[in-house]
Amino acid sequence: MSETVSTTTVLISKIESVREFHDVFRIGNRYEPTGDIPEKEFTLRYNLLKEELDEYAEACKRGDIVEIADALGDQLYILFGTILRHGLQHKIEEVFDEIHRSNMSKLDENGNPIFREDGKILKSDRYFRPDIKRLLEK
Repeated sequence: MSETVSTTTVLISKIESVREFHDVFRIGNRYEPTGDIPEKEFTLRYNLLKEELDEYAEACKRGDIVEIADALGDQLYILFGTILRHGLQHKIEEVFDEIHRSNMSKLDENGNPIFREDGKILKSDRYFRPDIKRLLEK
């Protein structure tokens, strides 16, 4: 089995686990891509992720690897749920792959990354935007 297939299977199985949670807890799922979800819902999802990001930062400050792992796992769980609530579970791998292709185009003409002072990777002249619209429309 190739690494890509294995990774794909793992991602799908984890999203499927969260789908089961949503079904059992009557959260529900969408099966077609949509940006139209109620403000109360996207605000909740945003706040849940923010809470876990804050917990991650605090755990890092303490060097607490158990709490770091917990915060990262919770972020994934919430993110997978958000993917389901937007009906993107059947598109998200292609979206990720397209973003990866785009991110790799940030290398300069010599194949080197360009860093900002704080460590953020900047876009080179070779950068291209990910064509996510094309993926969602096919």
